[in-house]
This record gives sequence, C-alpha cells and structure tokens, in this order.
Amino acid sequence: MGSRNTSVLFFAAFALFAFLHFPSQTEATIPTELVSKVCVQTVNLSYETCVKFLMANPKSLLVNNVKAVAENALDMARRETDDTSSFFAALLKREDINPASRAALESCSSLFKQAVTFLNLNGLSGGTATLDVHSALDKATECKSELSAANVSIKSVAEKLEGWRNFYSIASAAVRVVENPDN
Repeated sequence: MGSRNTSVLFFAAFALFAFLHFPSQTEATIPTELVSKVCVQTVNLSYETCVKFLMANPKSLLVNNVKAVAENALDMARRETDDTSSFFAALLKREDINPASRAALESCSSLFKQAVTFLNLNGLSGGTATLDVHSALDKATECKSELSAANVSIKSVAEKLEGWRNFYSIASAAVRVVENPDN
C-alpha cells in the first residue's frame, strides 16, 4: 500500500510542477499575437519575413505587450545599424577597394554611426519614436545616394543595405503600432 501512495504523491507533484512551469495555451500565444500586430504593419517586407526575424530573437518569446515588441525591434535595428556602420568601416580596410569609392564608404560608416543614436527607447516614452526611426532611414538614404553618386557597385554593400532595411521596416512598424494603437 505504501508503494501506491508514493506513486500517487509522485504523480501529483509532477502534475503540479508541469502546471506551474509550462505556459498555458493563452500565455503561449501572447508573443505570437503581439508580433503579428506589428508584422501586419510592415512596409516593403513580407509578413512571414517579419515574423521570422522577430521570433528568431529569444526576447520576442518573453514579450507581454506591444511596447515590449517595439523595444525588442528597436534593439534589433540598433544592433544591425551598428553592425552596418562597422561593415562599411571594415570595407575601408580592404586593399581592393577603388580609391574613388572610399569617400562614399567613409560617409556611409559615419552616417550609420549617427543613425544608431536615433534608434533608442527614449522615443517610445516621449512619443517621438516614429520620427526618430525616420531620421535613421534618412541617414541610410543619404548613404545610398552617396554610393550611387560615386558609382559604387559592390554586391555585399547592396545586400547589407537590404538587410538593414528589413530591420528598419520592422522597427518602424513596431513604433507605429505603439504610437497609434487604434490603427
């Protein structure tokens, strides 16, 4: 009889543990629903790509409101912007870069360094996040114009700018959802 009581006690303890440590279906869908609210707002990026980008970041699995999704998206965009600035700086160290392209590449490194400052969480609190994110886009657009004017055509540059644009699109959509919750 003692063995049966031990088994019942063990099963009850295990069931309680499982109940307390695994999210309910409702809790499990919260991050997905919040990410979905953002991703339907992206421009120039598919819904599926947006979801893939956001859900690939472990922080996205811990969000419980749209502002947390926006903070995560801004953080991702800020890191990508910093990485893009470093990418341009690294290109300048290569020997095979055309000297005529160097000024445009230096400018792009600097412009993306400036863009990092616009992708911060202060705008979410102050209601200026949409403007801040657009300022970062302006820096990227200026970089692209300078590259075009200098006839820089490096495949990895085009790919890097496209990758940055994806992160920008997600951050932009996220801050729009936070600042305009009724849309």
